Formats: sequence, C-alpha cells, structure tokens
Amino acid sequence: MIDPSFCPPIVAPLPASERLDGITDHDARLIFDLVANLRPKSAVLVQYGMTVQDLASKAQSPMWQAAYRETERLWKSEMNTAQRIRLKAAFLLEDSLVPLSQIVHSQNMPVSSKLQAIEQLTKISTVANVTKDSATGERHSITINIGGGKAPIVISTEKPHGGTTIDA
Repeated sequence: MIDPSFCPPIVAPLPASERLDGITDHDARLIFDLVANLRPKSAVLVQYGMTVQDLASKAQSPMWQAAYRETERLWKSEMNTAQRIRLKAAFLLEDSLVPLSQIVHSQNMPVSSKLQAIEQLTKISTVANVTKDSATGERHSITINIGGGKAPIVISTEKPHGGTTIDA
C-alpha cells in the first residue's frame, strides 16, 4: 500500500470568503477521498495535512455531515458502479507500479523477472494513455412513438463525450 509519508498535502484550505455553503473545495475533495475509500484513511489525512482530531472537529459541523452523506449516497449509487470500478482499478494499477519498479531495479532478480516486470509496465503505460477517441463509451437510445402517423422522436446519448442528439 501507499506509504503515508509520500503523500504531501495537496492544497491549503480556502479562505472563508471563497467557501461555498460553508464547505470549501478542500473539504469537498477530502470528503470524496474519505467516501471513495481508495486508500487508507491515514494516507488521506496525511495528504490533506490533517490529524484525526482535525477530522473529528470537521465532522461536528452539520453542513459537513450533510455534504459527507450526500457524497456517500452518490458514490454508492448503482448509477455510479462503473465509475467506482474504474477508479478503484486505476488506483490498484497505480499501486502496482512501485513493486514492479523494485523488481526492475533489483540486483537479485533474474533477468526473466525483470523483463516480465518491464512488459507489465509497458502494458500499464498503454492502458493509462488510451485516448478518449479510441475508448468505447456507453450508448443509450430512447425512442418515443407519438402515433397518428408522426415520425418517432429518438434521443441518443453516448459517453465519454456526453453528446446528446435528438432526431424529430
């Protein structure tokens, strides 16, 4: 897993004048990281420059609690399953880079193991660099039949580009 000492704080909290509804951008990212549960909470706290006491203090705020509950509801939604899987897989893939690198640089590893590790790193870099144009996205189509001899209305969507077309 990730060594928390390698996670520097990512941002400083926003001043009160830049807060939205009492929840800062910093708070929103912290809440997402905690809800997503992609890495140990201790690593999350280190990255945000917080202690357990700091988190407990934030958690006392009703507004912070509401933001946490809403983020948790959205994250656990069935509509979000594909995104959860994609993010968790990406995290695990990223986490595997350190052991693969150690194999490549180890003096005690046989050359065949080093070559296999290099092949895996090459595959990972290929996966990480797939362009959006080459990715196949979700496609949804809704057809509304009006009746009375009128042409149906077809609504189509495609992700990741998120384009929507309506043919009438």
